[in-house]
Parts: sequence; C-alpha cells; structure tokens
Amino acid sequence: MPFVCSFCSGAFCSEHRLPESHGCSEYWRVRAHRQSLVSAMTPPDIRAYATPHARALGSGLRFSPTEVRHILIGVVLVSGVGLSFFAPRVFSNWVAIAAAVLFFTAGFIIHELTHKAMAQHYGMWAEFRLDRFGALLTLLSAVSPLKIIAPGAVVIAGDTTIDRVGRTAAAGPATNILIAVLLLGIAQTFPPAGLMEATLAGAAINAFMAVFNLIPFGVFDGLKVFRWSKPVWLVLFALAALVTTVAYM
Repeated sequence: MPFVCSFCSGAFCSEHRLPESHGCSEYWRVRAHRQSLVSAMTPPDIRAYATPHARALGSGLRFSPTEVRHILIGVVLVSGVGLSFFAPRVFSNWVAIAAAVLFFTAGFIIHELTHKAMAQHYGMWAEFRLDRFGALLTLLSAVSPLKIIAPGAVVIAGDTTIDRVGRTAAAGPATNILIAVLLLGIAQTFPPAGLMEATLAGAAINAFMAVFNLIPFGVFDGLKVFRWSKPVWLVLFALAALVTTVAYM
C-alpha cells in the first residue's frame, strides 16, 4: 500500500488514503490538526467563521471584503482572456462579442461560487483567493495565443468528510453543464437577434469547462468526485461529454 497515514501510521491504497475513508483510529488528531490550520490562517477572514453560529449547516452565503476584491480582480482577468479569444472571431457585432465574454466569465465565476456555496452549506470556511502565478498566466493569456484560465480558486478549510468533499467538487462542473444546456436551449428556440453565435459559443465553453474539470487527476474536481462516487462521476462526465459534442456540432 503506497500511502501511509500520518496520524495512525497505517498503510492504505489511494482510495482509502484519507483519514475519513479508512476510519482513522486517531481521528481526534485529524480534527485538532485541521482546527489549528484554520486558526493559523489570516485572522479576521477565517476566524470569524470558526464560531458555532458560522459553522451551522446552511447558514447562508458569506463574503469577506478580501474575497470580494479577489473575485473582482478574477472577473477582470477572465474577461480579458475572453475578449482576446472572441474578438478576432467573426461575430455579427460587438454586442454578440460582449455576450460571449459574459457567458465565458460567468462560467468560471459561477463554477467557483458554487463550490463556495456548497462548502459553506456544510459549515466549512470557503473563500475565493487569487493565485499570483495563476493570475499572471491568465493575464499573459489575454495577449498570447495560448489560453490558460487559472487566476485563483475557492480555498476550503474545516472539518469535513469524503462525501461532502465529493459533493462540493461535483457542484462546479454540474453548474457548467446546466449553464450549457440552458444556453443551447435558448439558441435553439428564441435567441435574440444577432446573438445566436454568442449563445452557442457560451454553451460550448461551459460544456468544455465541465469536461476539463471532471478529469479524475491531480487537483481537478473530477478526482474528488471519482473518489467519492464513481457512478456520480460517470454520469456527470457522460453528460458533460454529450453536451460538449452537441454544442460543438
């Protein structure tokens, strides 16, 4: 078994390497360790969520001033990449280009905020944070042919279980699938004049985001979902692949 638990010293396979998934006999140490991590992070941002009231399930979506700033910067960076991607393409007018950029940016931001909403619903601390290197790559993508969208992500801390982690991870791609289906429906029924291309482009981008994030590897959402429930992962991935195929036809 290649994974050794740092709390109980037992050896486990990749599927059972987390303390929650192998019934760790030293789970009290896991809880203490995680709580110390929460307490050690940026004081007002996280400790405000360490109160019993803040940990209550479903206590509402909460944003700190720091997070709002990071989200706004992330929106600007992603919108810049979207503009550089869609502007050279043949859309009917600038309104269509603006709509495509909106669908592109919304896909990223709503994906992340859905992760945040699910994590906070389960009583965890969850906030969007910029990553300096990722933000720089995203900025460079706005002026280069290679497009990398990674300005930041929702950071989660607190006591949790493997099923809650899986559901939180699945929420993001599921949202992109839903957005893509809605945009496809609009494109096939009553698209506003001149916005057919933008609507189809928004559907294709959101569907592709879902497929990409569901790859069961590394830090992608897909690996967390796959470890939690392989049937759920299979259904989501199949749906994402199907919608992507339809959107690009």
